[in-house]
Amino acid sequence: MKARLTDSLLGLLAKGERWTAQTLADELGVSLRSVRRGLALMQQEGVTLDSEPGRGGGVRLARRSGVPRMALTQREVITLLMGLAVAESYGAPLLATELRTLRGKLGLVLGPADRAGHKQLRERVLLGGAASEAVRSSWQMPRPAMLAQLQEAFFAQQGLGISYCDGMGQSSRRDIEPQYLLINAPVWYVLAWDLGKQATRCFRLDRISQAQPRPGRFLLRPAAQMMDEVGQFFSTL
Repeated sequence: MKARLTDSLLGLLAKGERWTAQTLADELGVSLRSVRRGLALMQQEGVTLDSEPGRGGGVRLARRSGVPRMALTQREVITLLMGLAVAESYGAPLLATELRTLRGKLGLVLGPADRAGHKQLRERVLLGGAASEAVRSSWQMPRPAMLAQLQEAFFAQQGLGISYCDGMGQSSRRDIEPQYLLINAPVWYVLAWDLGKQATRCFRLDRISQAQPRPGRFLLRPAAQMMDEVGQFFSTL
């Protein structure tokens, strides 16, 4: 957990911007105390930080700071493999050879059980056509803290409590099973079983403001059946 936090902090600070501890906490969805501990750990590991106190100040990586080698967790490797699979599915002819090579190298990190799990995860990412101009114009980048919680629940097949605002501006609290991710580039949706309505529903990721994993695991439902149930609705999104 500590290594994951310091890696996340390092990823943000590597952008070269100056951050306050509070903005780092908000971006990562963790407590201010956790951020301060993470920054202290980074300094213990040899990362040099420039900090300025007071209003308008903040912290950033020193220009000549030594950056430690980051070790990828198995979950991070699977995330990268999924990202490569999406890129390959959409076609990237100039990168085709490199994508295959990267996928092979990353796959070596995983054991047989994890490779099987990765195959199932790839099958849970559904690719559609490009989103309409109207949908693209309203699409915004989802909140990183929410995405972290959604990813955790999606990987672990856990239930998820979400705060959602639909296209009409109506807010609601839902308890869902995040069964599949659905991509109509550049727009992402979670194809879910809504526990309250006992029905299949599709939620745009940028309209989910908060997410919190629930205990217990769910069983996967057939993707074709779920898509049939939301097909007419989804075509209007």
